[in-house]
Amino acid sequence: MRGFLKGLRCRPLSVGHDAIVGFWIAFSLLWATTEVAAHFLAWPVLSDPGLLVAIVILSAANAVRSAWRPTKVVVPLPLGNVSLEVLFGDIFATDGVVAIPVGEFFDSEIGQPVSPKSLHGILIELRLSGGSKTFDTQIAKRLESLPSDRIDRPIGKPLRYPIGTTALIEAGSRRYLAFASTHTDPITCKASSDVAVMMEALRGLWRQARIDLNGDTLNVPLVGGYLAGVGLPPQVMVNLIVLSFLDESKRQVVTEKARIVLTWDKLDKVDLRGVAKLWGGA
Repeated sequence: MRGFLKGLRCRPLSVGHDAIVGFWIAFSLLWATTEVAAHFLAWPVLSDPGLLVAIVILSAANAVRSAWRPTKVVVPLPLGNVSLEVLFGDIFATDGVVAIPVGEFFDSEIGQPVSPKSLHGILIELRLSGGSKTFDTQIAKRLESLPSDRIDRPIGKPLRYPIGTTALIEAGSRRYLAFASTHTDPITCKASSDVAVMMEALRGLWRQARIDLNGDTLNVPLVGGYLAGVGLPPQVMVNLIVLSFLDESKRQVVTEKARIVLTWDKLDKVDLRGVAKLWGGA
């Protein structure tokens, strides 16, 4: 029921359409069956108001079933000690470590280099005491020994790191893994990505997470969406993240528990039943 009510708020037109279609299909089938039975069996059922009420109730139940979308599923993986969930919610409200996609320059200036609407921007503006300064200090410390290229840019940082480079950021009791997931145009700061870049970024995240998690849950957003612009449907991108996690975990377990956390605006675009079914669930 929660999936139906939340969906009604997030996607009222789609939920309304699915509910009406579900109601009409059930009502039509039940009424037609009742008429056939009344005709051939000489049952006076059509004069019974209780029957009409029962048909309406059953049709309404089918309407809810047709419009309902699960808000959380556990993806069945062939790894006995590893759990992967896909759910809708606020990734910053989850327990454990939060993965934050960033550009390859690990920029920190809110505006043209870093959108305030991105997880990267929200982390800097709302989750880090000290904002950009704290981000820069921790990033510089974590990445000082890693390879990089110096690029002349009119705005933003000059050091460019390989896709998949990942740095741990601490903010009180919370921990975040900022990982380079997109290329950045040196002049315009526009982010870009494709499937190959997305998969390379995830590989880097999994490998560093294996080192830094210390048993914590890893929470991953919909990598490749929003500003990154991979260009695939969200449901496909979810399955690519699952595939990447499974592939890396078969080599060596990344963590015993991970989550893919989707924003509520994707409820109309990602059917979690299809995700679970694809990977062997019910």
